[in-house]
Amino acid sequence: MDPQQSIETGNWVALAAYMGFSFFVGFAIGFAVKTFLKIMFFVVGTILLVLFVLQYNGMIDVNWASFEGSYNALIAWISPHLGGLKNFITANLSSAAMAGMGLFLGLRRR
Repeated sequence: MDPQQSIETGNWVALAAYMGFSFFVGFAIGFAVKTFLKIMFFVVGTILLVLFVLQYNGMIDVNWASFEGSYNALIAWISPHLGGLKNFITANLSSAAMAGMGLFLGLRRR
């Protein structure tokens, strides 16, 4: 099957098989990250909204400085691990360009 015909018909599986394993892995990672981020942002946003409402109504007192310290510690911990993930992907996949394209399409896909 022609790659252009696969794109036009929306047959992403045939296109991924044609492009190779690296594309498929990149697409899967992109799709999983996008789904995870959507769920995480919804949960975190809901929790923060509840905290704002409870503090505004005087039911609780939130120590925002502690939240800021925890956030900064989390970012400091995640940053080196993301660099390691990038190095792992580029070193172990046969085609980093195809994996990057798959990642882009996985993040972009509705």
